Amino acid sequence: MQSLLLLIILCCWLAASEAFTSNVPLSTFSTKLTAEESDNNENDENPPPSDENDDDNTGEIARATVKIDDGGSDLTDRFKYKVNALMGVFDPQNGEDDERQEGNILNAMLNFPVRYTFNIVGKTMGDEAKKEAYIDAVKQAVVATAGDDIVCKITPRGKNFVKVQCEAEVLNAGMINTIYDEIEKIDQTVMRF
Repeated sequence: MQSLLLLIILCCWLAASEAFTSNVPLSTFSTKLTAEESDNNENDENPPPSDENDDDNTGEIARATVKIDDGGSDLTDRFKYKVNALMGVFDPQNGEDDERQEGNILNAMLNFPVRYTFNIVGKTMGDEAKKEAYIDAVKQAVVATAGDDIVCKITPRGKNFVKVQCEAEVLNAGMINTIYDEIEKIDQTVMRF
């Protein structure tokens, strides 16, 4: 009994592996398997259905190429991040992993040290003096933690707002969080991302 079950499983596995490596409809293999089983069973009077006149391709297995390597990949980045997350690639190296921890996602996704761009929007109410003071305050907050090697780009957002982008070299996720905390303390800050 066990050997018969093992033989059936082996035949199914061989038929399935042959279906994946060839361009033959899967129904052909199931028909062959059914025909072999009916040869062993003499009481079976119903022959397997023939699909010679079957014009649709419902039994065919579609061929698909999935490239996992990073060079020239057909997969989207979103899919890769999900797969890597499921595999545990983004798990924190040390410490706890819950909603109260800071920097776990940044530590997993960035290779430190890295050049990181801080995007900050401040409300200046159209006053040029307030705008310059706000830009200087943001630059000082970044320089205080990251050092003097920063590059800033200023973009006006209408009359009342200004966007400041500061790129700086950061050594870990804690530095990023510290800089964002310092920028949040500036009263005119509306958004930071």
